[in-house]
Amino acid sequence: MGFDLTNGGLKMVLDVTMPDTIEQHFPAIIHPFLNRHNLQIGQIEHLIFHPGGKKIVQLVEGLFGTMGKNIDDTKEILRMFGNMSSATVLYVLERFMEPGRTKPDDLGLMLSFGPGFSAQRILLKW
Repeated sequence: MGFDLTNGGLKMVLDVTMPDTIEQHFPAIIHPFLNRHNLQIGQIEHLIFHPGGKKIVQLVEGLFGTMGKNIDDTKEILRMFGNMSSATVLYVLERFMEPGRTKPDDLGLMLSFGPGFSAQRILLKW
């Protein structure tokens, strides 16, 4: 995962094994983080996930879908803007900031991936 500098600007480069890498490491990225906050994924109402490409979105949708969660906002941002690296997660977060989308004390998990395969995660409470 990285960037090439071209005459048209930065071009994102993703290794074809990236979805497999994410799938392999996903539990270690999510569950210990939530455990440190005495939480489990079932307590998270909102998933604010970086739309890192179609295959990654499908993978995460499969993982979370079995838990009754959806990443519809992530899919819509990917459709509208594409993958703009880890900062794309802020476009997804913006949708959750719209009035009426959340209730006080709702919990959200925001997750994004960046160059060199870094994973950023943050727990949100409205």
